[in-house]
Amino acid sequence: MRAMATPKSKRRHGELLEAARSTLIRLGYFETHVADIVRAAGVSHGTFYTYFDSKSEVMRVLVSALADDFFEASTAEVARQATPLLTLEAGIRQFMHTYRDRVPMIRILDQAASAGGEFADECLRIRARFSARLRAIIEAHPLTHPDGRPASSELAAYALGGMVDDFARGCYLLGHVVDEDAAVSTIALIWASAFGFAGVSPGLDRGETVPVPG
Repeated sequence: MRAMATPKSKRRHGELLEAARSTLIRLGYFETHVADIVRAAGVSHGTFYTYFDSKSEVMRVLVSALADDFFEASTAEVARQATPLLTLEAGIRQFMHTYRDRVPMIRILDQAASAGGEFADECLRIRARFSARLRAIIEAHPLTHPDGRPASSELAAYALGGMVDDFARGCYLLGHVVDEDAAVSTIALIWASAFGFAGVSPGLDRGETVPVPG
């Protein structure tokens, strides 16, 4: 991708990205070609190649923005609620709504990733990014097996993070109908239980800090 030195070039870059986004959502990843993007943007092929080398490069920029949106949602502060469990619920709801509002682009990423290669790798990097944050939380509140052996913080982070991601996928991408409030509160209860907060009401009543998703 070329550098944008002027306000006009930045504006044109943004217009091309938006044209690419809308075209990908309308046609799908594999059916979208550069010709479709330039037609939607109302520019020439030459203008497109001034800013991008290929459809894949445009997709990389869009996926990078998508990943940043999720990371910001999973790390952003939420307004503290009446109890730590309710604060946890607010964080999970924030993440799920970010997913819900970006379903069209998530569907395109899934299509691109289905062929393997760089976009499948990007999906793994996104998951790893979230798991790394969650792993730090788990290591501060270690999980153990019933016999006292320490659980793998890496696997626990991947599993707990994946639960929220997969639940959002089922609801918003695949169309599984659930009561959203009930879903969020249930996920929060499972998370809090895993970290030793829920199921031990004195701990929650003392206002212990609980992790937010991601």
